Amino acid sequence: MINKRRIIDEINSTCKIFFTESTFYLHPSSTNRFTLTGSNISKAINNYNSILEEINVIKWFEQFWIYIDIRFQDENTLISLSVFQGSETDNIKYQLFRAEWDDYNDLQAKHPQPHWHITSNQAIEKTFEEIANMEATDTFLSLLSEEKEKVVDINKFHFAMSGNWINDETEIHRINDEKKIVKWFLGLLSHLKIQLEYVNN
Repeated sequence: MINKRRIIDEINSTCKIFFTESTFYLHPSSTNRFTLTGSNISKAINNYNSILEEINVIKWFEQFWIYIDIRFQDENTLISLSVFQGSETDNIKYQLFRAEWDDYNDLQAKHPQPHWHITSNQAIEKTFEEIANMEATDTFLSLLSEEKEKVVDINKFHFAMSGNWINDETEIHRINDEKKIVKWFLGLLSHLKIQLEYVNN
């Protein structure tokens, strides 16, 4: 069985090296839930399981902000890390994508663990809808709605992050080792920062 407190302490200790524009600290928001807090905070809308929730995000670097939520429910561990984009002056930052690693103790589950969710298209849709409303025209909204119906909605699609198919295993990785979880966070933050810097420049 994993040691919950050790996981949080190790993530707090090792992952702060990736944050130079704010402090990094996973803080208990309830008995078995830890969320990221720190300096340089802003508001964002987190789309999690089709529920829109206003949250606090912390400045990561340049125009990127981050949110981390770790929950321990009975024997299950649920990890969510979202990256948002926006300037310091934007009241609400836009969610780009979310990395999740949920352990429901079910190796036959239909969703790969860990996995990605891509959510950046929602920011574009919201902008189009705001423009259409400003112009007071239903034509553009109906056109947007028609175009959306032509494309498969990938917001709920679970993009496998590390499926173990080449070893004839499933895409489910159990959360049963504190060191692996901390290494996953370190690798994930390093990878995301490199790629975000690349696409931003």
